[in-house]
Amino acid sequence: MAERIRSVVVVVVLVAFVISFWGGSEALAQDLSTLVKQAREMQAKFEKEVKDMTVVQEMVTTDAKMTSQTKMLKKGKKFRLEMKMQMPEEAEMPEGMGEMETVVIYDGKDVWHISPFMGKRKLPKEEAKQYQEENEWWDWLKEGAVVGSEKIGGRDCYVVEVEDEEEFPFSRFWLDKKSLNIVKGESDAPSGEKMVGINSDFRKIKGDLEMPHKTEVYMEGRLISTTVVKSLEINKGLSDDLFDPDKVQLKGPDMQEMMRRMMEEE
Repeated sequence: MAERIRSVVVVVVLVAFVISFWGGSEALAQDLSTLVKQAREMQAKFEKEVKDMTVVQEMVTTDAKMTSQTKMLKKGKKFRLEMKMQMPEEAEMPEGMGEMETVVIYDGKDVWHISPFMGKRKLPKEEAKQYQEENEWWDWLKEGAVVGSEKIGGRDCYVVEVEDEEEFPFSRFWLDKKSLNIVKGESDAPSGEKMVGINSDFRKIKGDLEMPHKTEVYMEGRLISTTVVKSLEINKGLSDDLFDPDKVQLKGPDMQEMMRRMMEEE
């Protein structure tokens, strides 16, 4: 169960930062190198027009019956994730400890994980990969090929087969031919089951720039999570302090306090 929840969280993070903030004229060439070049040009346009962005998402997981809210702040290459997870009633957490809060920051160099339970720690390279901002799909994808076309959710898409699955979060994904947004992605979960993520409800955020406002994740065809964008703001002049891990202050009991309360409940 823990692996499954972690996989869902990773997909949500990828949806927010890897997948799609672009819009533009339809890509005519079908070779992957040309699509990568066009995607880079679209990303450059995005970075020029959108200096910073704040997105609030809510995710509901079906199996664990948990609700989590993620606030994502982006400024240049830096980002900050503020994640609050409401534990299910059957978890029987001590009173006042039903919500877990975590902050992940990429300061432009390192990825930091901060929580009241574990404190602040710099993530090792392998663990940081799932969060790092150098994660636009064309930067992750080292080997792959366009293998066909298919319509997904009413959008004409290129089907891209991935050859380096160890590095890329999907084994196959579908790119909108016009905007080069990722509309669908497939991968194998740690358990060996087939995981599918589908983006929909694309909305313009500035000019032709768009992003999905709904993401559904399926495991072997069964819906396991739904994420929706609750709010989105751009160009609000976010402070650089927000991306400084030394200036993060979280409220909540630490690990010792949690253990003490759990013993008191017995």
